[in-house]
Amino acid sequence: MGLILAVVLIAKKGGIPYILRHFNSTPAKTSSQSWVEIYYQHRQSLFENLTEVSSPIIFLGDSLTDSCEWNEILNHPQIVNRGIMGDTTDGVLNRLSPILASQPRQIFLMIGINDLARKKDFSGILVNYQQILATIKQQSPQTEVYVQSVLPINPTLFEKGPSNEMIRNLNTQLKRLSENYSYSYIDLHSQLVDENQQLDERYTLDGLHLNGTAYLIWKGAIANYVQRDTEGLDEESNRFPNPPQPLTPTNDQ
Repeated sequence: MGLILAVVLIAKKGGIPYILRHFNSTPAKTSSQSWVEIYYQHRQSLFENLTEVSSPIIFLGDSLTDSCEWNEILNHPQIVNRGIMGDTTDGVLNRLSPILASQPRQIFLMIGINDLARKKDFSGILVNYQQILATIKQQSPQTEVYVQSVLPINPTLFEKGPSNEMIRNLNTQLKRLSENYSYSYIDLHSQLVDENQQLDERYTLDGLHLNGTAYLIWKGAIANYVQRDTEGLDEESNRFPNPPQPLTPTNDQ
């Protein structure tokens, strides 16, 4: 009976053309936006409405930062994740001031792969990056900044990505910029590459993003840089973990 009533109702509204119009229609506000843009706006809106953490340790970047639960993996309640999938140096620069308003004690920054993927002019990337570091230095001079290298890709799995040579060239420049501003540079790139100097397949499914094993390696590379207040932390949470070593290839892999 219910099926019959549904058929009659659809027939009265115009039949098959009505169904096609109904399922092909999209809300006016989102029809011209990609789901990545919508996600970006939603996440930025969330950040604007969260309660501010006092002297936080901020992880700032794109999807590679966004995808990890940093406060859990590093067992640190004052770590906040300000990564947004799809972000670029332009995006970080545009949303930097409210982040710095909290006067973070540390910032762990990784950004740039999406700039390269979108074929942004190399000099433009460096100008933006320099402005990011200069803004931090000006608005939050006590903040310790750790510039993390842009990670390699695996071109077999991520065919439309930038070349690893471009990524290495960018990292060379980022290291120099870090030194110019007396900030620390952390080389994560070399810890995740295979013998061909590309992202090891053991650490990724799509050639760009990372699995849990890769994040444990990332954790091991930065754990000793993360500030910890000894007061109020038990012995276990205050002990730095030993950095996990890259996996040794075997013949059956």
